[in-house]
Amino acid sequence: MYRLNRLQRNVLIMTDEVIFHAPTKHTLDPRMVENSIIVAEERFISTALGLKLYNAICAQKNRLVTEGNKAVLQADINASLPVGSQPVVLTAGDIINAAEYLSTENLALWKQYLWKLTAEAVMLLALPEGFVQFGSEGAIHANPPAGPMNSSGLVTPDLKSMKWMMDKKIQDRIDPLAQGMHTWICNQKSETSTLYPLYKKECECDNQGQYARKTDVILGIYDDQDDDNRY
Repeated sequence: MYRLNRLQRNVLIMTDEVIFHAPTKHTLDPRMVENSIIVAEERFISTALGLKLYNAICAQKNRLVTEGNKAVLQADINASLPVGSQPVVLTAGDIINAAEYLSTENLALWKQYLWKLTAEAVMLLALPEGFVQFGSEGAIHANPPAGPMNSSGLVTPDLKSMKWMMDKKIQDRIDPLAQGMHTWICNQKSETSTLYPLYKKECECDNQGQYARKTDVILGIYDDQDDDNRY
């Protein structure tokens, strides 16, 4: 799919690609997702791939709009939009992001692991913004505690629940995907030595099915915290 990259920086994933592959409702505010993309890719994906391969795939998946290619790219992006969408009008300097630009080997990596891993990382770093948001009133909870003033039935989880959720996402979703991607790339390189030359991580894939939990999140750090006095 062709999408306008509003971040004005080469990144791997766009908002609707995150929503497609992340365990979340499709009704969430796209801005909460979009604002976490750069940080998530810097925090998790560039580390998992290595900076050189990450930058190379980013450069391949994004295309700068010029006066010479504007008409073609505008036709591509509008043809890929859902029915009823507002047509996109491009200007020189815009960036178009599309998996269609990827090479055969990078598209295989994208579909096999990288898309899903990146989406999970983005949603992980978007979680704190769903817990506490910052606006003109300062920092506020996304939804108030249950009470007579809250008629929506929606309540922001307590801090311990949020911490548990983030720990689980790292250890049971992101870590296994990152290790699986590493093993997959190593297998591809062992079968065809010319594949992924920019991937420089040492292949130690003897323990198939095992993955290392390398999170720096400390489990149980809030266990003794009194949730009633957490503000």
